[in-house]
Amino acid sequence: MQFDLFQRPERLAERRTARLGEHEVHYLLKRSVKRRRMLLTVDENGLTVSVPWRTAEHRIADLLQQSTPWVLSKLELYAMRRPRERRWTHGESIEYLGRNLPLHLEAHNGRTVARLQEDGRLQLWISNPEDSSAVRAAVIAWYRRHALPHLSAAAVRFAGLLGEGAPTVLLTSARGRWGSCNARREVRLNWRLMQAPPQLIDYVVAHEVAHLRVMNHSARFWATVERIQPGYREARAELDRRAAHYMAL
Repeated sequence: MQFDLFQRPERLAERRTARLGEHEVHYLLKRSVKRRRMLLTVDENGLTVSVPWRTAEHRIADLLQQSTPWVLSKLELYAMRRPRERRWTHGESIEYLGRNLPLHLEAHNGRTVARLQEDGRLQLWISNPEDSSAVRAAVIAWYRRHALPHLSAAAVRFAGLLGEGAPTVLLTSARGRWGSCNARREVRLNWRLMQAPPQLIDYVVAHEVAHLRVMNHSARFWATVERIQPGYREARAELDRRAAHYMAL
């Protein structure tokens, strides 16, 4: 892209690529007449390098090389958060309680049946294995069927640790919310949690059950969560990293 550094438009942006360590990194370079300092930002859209209008090329290159570890770690973090594409085809893996289960699809003229086999694959008998939307719907139905007993048992366990009676557990399909608890002692938990490892599920359940005692997010509430789920901070951070992928289902 050709431009004259002595022109003074409001802003100019161009796509570039830099070699950072062992990686080719695509980034957006933004020059602005209003900017006084160079700045690197990484978000879900990738790396952006914002610089004053007349910044020399060698200064941009030096900034990128000096910031390589930070840039690569941030890009890796956002890559982990990005939803993994699901094709819903034979042999593809799905996640269940933190395990990867290969999908085994088989044509079947009767009603759709899903069954977890002893060898760790999810066997799905379905009328049209080539219909990805039908495969997805069958897997979701299987998740939901297992979600209520699993999540209810966890809620009873954590309520017992608090000396509370068992709450009423209901499933929710809410986007962007893992659970809730109300004054009627109803705990709603997202069936999509069934994709997550047990420790992440336990954090969400413990969080909602703790609301049986404290209906806010005060220091007293978090102390209650820590009492029944000591590793909740690590679990909360890990769930945050994986949330976009799990919620995309």
